[in-house]
Amino acid sequence: MRIRAVTADGTPVPFTNVAAQGRAVRVANAEGVVEYDIAPADSIRVTARRIGYKPVAAWVVRHDSLGFRVVMEPLPTQLAAVTITDRLDTPLARRGFYDRMERVRRGAFSARFFTPEELDQRNPSRISQLLQGESMVRFSRDPRGRMILLGRGVDCAMTILLDGQRMTGTLEDAINNPQMYRDRSSLTAVDDLAPGASIAAVEIYGSAAAAPVELQQVAGAAGCGVVAIWTGSRR
Repeated sequence: MRIRAVTADGTPVPFTNVAAQGRAVRVANAEGVVEYDIAPADSIRVTARRIGYKPVAAWVVRHDSLGFRVVMEPLPTQLAAVTITDRLDTPLARRGFYDRMERVRRGAFSARFFTPEELDQRNPSRISQLLQGESMVRFSRDPRGRMILLGRGVDCAMTILLDGQRMTGTLEDAINNPQMYRDRSSLTAVDDLAPGASIAAVEIYGSAAAAPVELQQVAGAAGCGVVAIWTGSRR
């Protein structure tokens, strides 16, 4: 079953967060389309969120033989045509964030993505607060009580990427490369890399080998997994 997020004039709203019939949220592709394996019906309960548009929580009727259409209304301060055109050329889109989400959906690799919409809902003050409870990440603390992101392996930390660059001089980097850090007093904690309000999106990969090649090339072979943090506007 297909659900398509569009404006009133039928223009697609890319990367809308959609949930149907109480199922898990899925992010629409560049054409505003999500697919669900749901039994045929004349109407379904849909929720949809996209920054810059009014949230939708409503029953929608079948639009055509291909599925359903949920109409997204731009917020009054937005110009719909400009917003939709720019949506395909946002920093996150240019950095490949939504492309990697689509590849995960197709089964290319496994990952956990935090979209701008989810971050707006959860509003974390720290990155460690956001990642609490995620199955791909374990936590430890240094002697000063600062959070350290560990992977599934023993004595192996996550490699942290910030806006596409591997972070060195972190507590995690010292665990993965102990020979490089004899003095750990000045190391940086993950929560000091960026305030929660500045985080636009996050990707988590359970192992470096499972990450897409463009992130593997930056992250390198060390580490039990990859946490890619993207900062900037969530709009």
